[in-house]
Amino acid sequence: MKFTNFTGINNVQPSERLGESDLAQAVNVDVGLSGEIARRQGFTTLDSAMPVAWLHERKDCTLAVSGQDLLAVSLDGLTKTTLITDSSLATSRTWFTDLPDGRTAFANGVLTGITDGVTVTGWGVPVPATVGTATSVAGQLNPGAYQWQITYVRTSDGLEGGAAFSNPVNLPDGGILLTGLPVLAGHRINVYLTGANGDKAFYAGTTLTGSFSYLGKNDALTLPCHTEHLSPAPKGTICATWRGRALLAEGNVLHASRPHQPELFDLKRDFKQFTAPITMVQPVDDGIWVGTEKELAFLAGTQFDALTFTPRDVGPVVLGSGVSAPGEYVAQGQGTGQGAAMLCIAGGRIVSGFNGGLLLNVTRERYQTDATEVCATFRITSGVPQYLAVPR
Repeated sequence: MKFTNFTGINNVQPSERLGESDLAQAVNVDVGLSGEIARRQGFTTLDSAMPVAWLHERKDCTLAVSGQDLLAVSLDGLTKTTLITDSSLATSRTWFTDLPDGRTAFANGVLTGITDGVTVTGWGVPVPATVGTATSVAGQLNPGAYQWQITYVRTSDGLEGGAAFSNPVNLPDGGILLTGLPVLAGHRINVYLTGANGDKAFYAGTTLTGSFSYLGKNDALTLPCHTEHLSPAPKGTICATWRGRALLAEGNVLHASRPHQPELFDLKRDFKQFTAPITMVQPVDDGIWVGTEKELAFLAGTQFDALTFTPRDVGPVVLGSGVSAPGEYVAQGQGTGQGAAMLCIAGGRIVSGFNGGLLLNVTRERYQTDATEVCATFRITSGVPQYLAVPR
């Protein structure tokens, strides 16, 4: 049988109502821009002994999760480097997003991190769990009650994390000695100290050991802590980047990092909460499309604090189905225009979302799926745009 003008898959209508150019199912074929059908190209196995669960292609390598390992695989597949080994990689889906500085962040609900394809760091610097113990010693501070804060500073790049706070302590002798500070490998400890009976802490010094002392004057404490209420990335899953911020879903909450600081999060301020677990985060130029187990919504705006929530009544969004795509390649001829766009499966059908919150039902009443989780991508093959979603 030869199709000269294939109009697409139709698995909604009964078979007796299908037209001569319709198919209920098509396997391993590509459809051209004029409706022609061609056999889909095959593939070559580079390493049949390496099972791969999740992939993410960077400009310089491909990140692959194989068992408990996160690997950096050269683009020709000939070189593999183990970046980290963690048991959670074998049990949880790993999500990736490329950061503006060229690194790639990853998360799986248990483990978060950032890699440049060679080394791995945590996604942010942890907040110290304890603050040590203070002893009053001779010094030049004004007598009174003081509090101190400590932060970790990553020695590899100087990134400072959020602060841990102490209870007030009286310093009648004018100096302070801190002991039992929580040393962390690869990090130094910055110490901040308030004024007498004050509540705002200022930089007092740094240490690589578990002890620190300050014997100077109050007027030498002038530099405030700029990260005191910030945190590293939470243990989230789906991640993305938008307008200089890193986005990370944790259950039904969408967190955003501080602007142009993808490793610092204000968990009490920069978040949006939804009524169901998040299954998709796809930014466009003037907003963010967010899918959940109940609905699809468009958060309109260019400032995270001022985003406007607009629900779209199309049903739940399939986990893993969201992908970004150039708007001019999606639903061509339907007035979609230029700019960023996204594709996902909502309510069992493929839909596309654009700048401004425009939503189109790509498959209309022709195609429906009952998939609950997929691995999806958008690609252009021989000039033909393709949305691929493989059920998990």
